[in-house]
Amino acid sequence: MTRFRVLVVDDEAPARAKVKRLLADDPRFTLAGEATDGTEALARVESLAPDLVILDVQMPGLTGFEVLEALGAETCPAVIFSTAHDAFALRAFEAHAVDYLLKPYDAERFTRALDKAHAQLVGGRARAERLQALLDGVATRPGRPLERLVVKVGEAWVPLRLDAVWRLSSEDKYVRLHTDQGEHLVRQSLKALEERLDPERFVRVHRGDIVSLDAVARLEPWTHGDGILVLKNGATVVLSRTWREAFLQRWGMEG
Repeated sequence: MTRFRVLVVDDEAPARAKVKRLLADDPRFTLAGEATDGTEALARVESLAPDLVILDVQMPGLTGFEVLEALGAETCPAVIFSTAHDAFALRAFEAHAVDYLLKPYDAERFTRALDKAHAQLVGGRARAERLQALLDGVATRPGRPLERLVVKVGEAWVPLRLDAVWRLSSEDKYVRLHTDQGEHLVRQSLKALEERLDPERFVRVHRGDIVSLDAVARLEPWTHGDGILVLKNGATVVLSRTWREAFLQRWGMEG
């Protein structure tokens, strides 16, 4: 029988010990490794390629949500989240996650979560679709605007504050984040990211572009109602007539 490999991620040693103890009693799974925070989890997923991650939601540094977003649906293993009191996690994962474990949980509840994970892992193909739905659910969650994203720089994962980004451009299934220090790709759609951005700071100017209002130096006329935005760093971005009025209002200028 195939034994699926599990990565356990939790910043609390007793919580990791409990998961490992319960996993040892289940012949369908085996421990692949463990991580004590979100950054280590990203590295462990890449090096160990586990089938399943049991992932704490609230950890120092990167949260479980940020780990999931950084990995993306195509590379992320199946995920069971564990949480002590994150009400949003309960709502989101009731619909899309493999399962969630509300701490403290007992062996019976843990086994039920593993049952669901095993069914998905055996099923295979539907997992990526469910993970994408999960990411979409995370992307549309209410609350404060997005303040940072986790991006990969070389071999390391690092948080990138959105106030350093002056443009977001769509590239197929990715979004390119433009900063004065370089560019980064994240596996999300521009629409999903737009819904999480601070509307006081970022505005859509084209089907494939969002810019920071603070980065705009001037607007120059172009053709057929389109315009050219000249940014403070000298870069230019097309302002489509489709988004012109909304941009002017947000920029503080009547259309």
